[in-house]
Amino acid sequence: MRLLRLELAGFGPYRDRFEIDFAAFDADGLYLIAGPTGAGKSTILDAITYALYGGAPRYAKGAAHLRSDLAGPADLTWVELDVAVGDRVLRVRRTPEYERPKLRGTGLTKERATATLWERDGDGWRTLATSVDDASTEVVRSLGLRKDEFLKVILLAQGGFAEFLAASSDERKALLERLFGTGSMRRLRELLVADAKAITAEREALERERDDRAARVRDAAASLRTDEEEALPDGADEAALAALEAAIDDRVAQSAEVATAAGAAERGARTARDEARALLERIARRDAALSALADLAEAAAAIDDDRERLADADRAAGVAAELDRWARADTGVERSVVELDAATAALPADVAAERPIVEAEHEAAVRVASRATETRALEASLPGLDRQATAAEAAAAQAQAAVDAAKRRRADAPAARRLLSDAREAATALAAGADAAARQVDAALERLAARDAADALAEPLAAARAEAVRSAAAQHTAADELHRLQAARIDGMAGELASELADGEPCPVCGSIEHPAPHAPASEAVTADDVAAAIERSQRALAGASAAHEALAALEQRLAAAEARAGDDDRASLERALEEARAAVRVAADAALERDEAERQLAEHDAAAERLDAEVAEVELAAAASAAEAATACARRDDARDRLAEELGEHPDARALLAAATGRRDALRRWLDADAHAGAARAEQHAAASAGAAALAEHALPDREATAGMRLEPAARKALLARITTHDAAVASARGVLAQPDLDGLGEPPELEPLEAALGEASAVAARANRAAAAAETTRDLAAADLAAAREAIRSLAEGAEHADAVRGLARALDGRNERAQDIETYVLATRLATIIDAANLRLAAMTDGRFTLVLDEARASHGRASGLGIAVLDAHTGLARPTRSLSGGETFLASLSLALGLADVVQAEAGGVSLETLFVDEGFGSLDQDTLEAAMATLDELRAGGRTVGVISHVQQMQERIPSRIRVVPLPGGGSRIEVSPPSAQGIAEPAR
Repeated sequence: MRLLRLELAGFGPYRDRFEIDFAAFDADGLYLIAGPTGAGKSTILDAITYALYGGAPRYAKGAAHLRSDLAGPADLTWVELDVAVGDRVLRVRRTPEYERPKLRGTGLTKERATATLWERDGDGWRTLATSVDDASTEVVRSLGLRKDEFLKVILLAQGGFAEFLAASSDERKALLERLFGTGSMRRLRELLVADAKAITAEREALERERDDRAARVRDAAASLRTDEEEALPDGADEAALAALEAAIDDRVAQSAEVATAAGAAERGARTARDEARALLERIARRDAALSALADLAEAAAAIDDDRERLADADRAAGVAAELDRWARADTGVERSVVELDAATAALPADVAAERPIVEAEHEAAVRVASRATETRALEASLPGLDRQATAAEAAAAQAQAAVDAAKRRRADAPAARRLLSDAREAATALAAGADAAARQVDAALERLAARDAADALAEPLAAARAEAVRSAAAQHTAADELHRLQAARIDGMAGELASELADGEPCPVCGSIEHPAPHAPASEAVTADDVAAAIERSQRALAGASAAHEALAALEQRLAAAEARAGDDDRASLERALEEARAAVRVAADAALERDEAERQLAEHDAAAERLDAEVAEVELAAAASAAEAATACARRDDARDRLAEELGEHPDARALLAAATGRRDALRRWLDADAHAGAARAEQHAAASAGAAALAEHALPDREATAGMRLEPAARKALLARITTHDAAVASARGVLAQPDLDGLGEPPELEPLEAALGEASAVAARANRAAAAAETTRDLAAADLAAAREAIRSLAEGAEHADAVRGLARALDGRNERAQDIETYVLATRLATIIDAANLRLAAMTDGRFTLVLDEARASHGRASGLGIAVLDAHTGLARPTRSLSGGETFLASLSLALGLADVVQAEAGGVSLETLFVDEGFGSLDQDTLEAAMATLDELRAGGRTVGVISHVQQMQERIPSRIRVVPLPGGGSRIEVSPPSAQGIAEPAR
């Protein structure tokens, strides 16, 4: 995996959009992320992690703090990352969820988190995922690393591994568990320990069950045996249980035999007692029937009198209806005479007691009472008519007031509209200057940037001038040295040729084979190589001088261009001009908002005016309707008052009128009804007397008074008939009893008490025997359940013995109760730690010239602490291992760096051999001496030589001097930071993208 490009905006301390081209560092392989503490160096790593996995290392609880606090309402927050995975190139873009101020109005609005993942497809991009979860899932699948693995192998935090190097075994175990996720091993151990405890508890419970059940069976057998029997067997094995079971069965059989014999004796005694009781019962029935017949004979005369009286009552009942009608008719005539006399006394004084006259007067009184009822209703309606008229008049007045108020509001509308129109025109005039103000801001920013660029060139320009002077002097020195060596070379060539002459060999100059006076060698021997080297040095010095002068000229040209753009004003004047331009922009923007608000208010005002016009018309119509309703209600009230006065006449009110009319009508009606009732009563009396006399003659009865004395009430007749029927039934029943065959020839009654006593004794003996037999059977049944449970416990103990031993042995081994005092997760972590140490030693040996080697300390720890996770350091100078705490600061750093890189190698290998071409090393270089720093830099060089691009995160000045390629985080005045990128191919500042 290799990072290619990062782009971010509105993220952390970075308000503007910045882009980092990581691919530009591939050729050099090593770059520095520098900047002051707190400027935002680690935020770059946060942005990388957030782009890939949707979460930043320092914001594990969510993305609420990812958005820059400096971002404005219109500023967006997003991160975009290009990453190469093998031959594939992926691009992921994410925006976090955050709340920002609304662009219009007040309050906040929420921006939803988004994520999109693309893959390069030729010259374009193919979409792989468009949701947050899908993008994260696809990134993990493509990279082969989860977020925690990515942070372990990509970002190496030196401080944490220094602590890890000097930690105790327990502390180191906790960190390794987090790194390698051995929680499943711990859960396996805990499950096995829990299983072993459960199996032990289960077997102990089975043993208790077996012993308790066997003891209960033994107690049951003891409760059934007699003193002379043999002692019961001890123990809880199968043989003892079988002996106890046999003893219980024998005692149950004996108890059953005794109960059977006692039951037979009880049944014989019960039969003798029951036969005696049956004989006594028959004798008693016979004697009772004889006594009853004697009593019934004494009451026979009175029953005969009752029979005669009942016959007379039946004859009188045949004429009861006619006699009752005759009596009712006599009573009706008497009541009708009384009613007619009272009605006659109540007749009005002007009416005679004659039916035609009374009928005529009654018809007239009915008509008068009907008119009086209508008059009463008219009088009752007057209060309602008054209220309706009053309410209608009030409604008419209220409607007219509404008309007046609506007209007043409509009259105020034109003046208000003029005020709003004037405000809109004023705001429009101010807003029109927005474009000009924006151009002034751009111009001011450009001049201020030019002034900053010119000021920034002062120091480089001085350095370039010094370098030009120095390089020119060096070029002159090299040229003088070349001239001197060339002259010396020429001077020494004769001596050099003379030194090569040999007797008998021709001279290369004159050809003579004799050399009588060879030239003496020169005092300074200058060879052709010396001259050639001097020529090369002179050419390099000349090239350096030319380059220095060209660089100086370029800087001077840049300075002139910057000064021309900046003008003659100083920075303070330019800043004031910028602030004034920005203030003008703000004024124009505020005026635009005021203009829009004024236009909105004008539209609302015009709409309100139209609604007022409609309201005036509506309330005028309502007022006219209310006035008409009030006039109608008053007319109805006045007409009702006139008609009531005419109907009442001399009466004070309708109630008195109605009372007088209804009283006359009712008195006349009562006399007519009483007269008709008296005539009907006399006619009924005559008919009833005729029918009653005929009925008496028909049934040969005396007059109606005597016949009335013969009648009986229904209750008396029913009682008389019941006495006669009861007497006759009792006589028949007694005679029937005496006629039964089993009462014939009965002897003397037997003695019952001896038989009852014999039965009671036999029953008690049988009950005791049955209780003993039932108790024995119950004891046997309970013992049978205990026997089955004891035998089941014996079987379970036998079947589970081997499994229990295996589980408990494995649990002891995995729980650390072994010769190494290591539990399973410690053993696994010790293996992982040994692999990490092996990988770390490959680099530590190189960084320390083979002096130090990390070794795994597997000594058994005391007091229950983790064993096998110790780390010691072997010092080749002494040949002895010593604690890592004894290392110096620089040595500790090298050992920590080796451990961190070793861990990254191991995790990378365990992640499926994922290729990691990008690595970040975070801090830790500030405390190193020169030699240690050289060793650390050599290790980093090895990393990049292996194909990795290494980013070093540090604020240490020495690292900035040693690593020319860098990403610099620069704090800005007033808050926030900017990113300056200086790759080897483009030494300069990358301005924020706009």
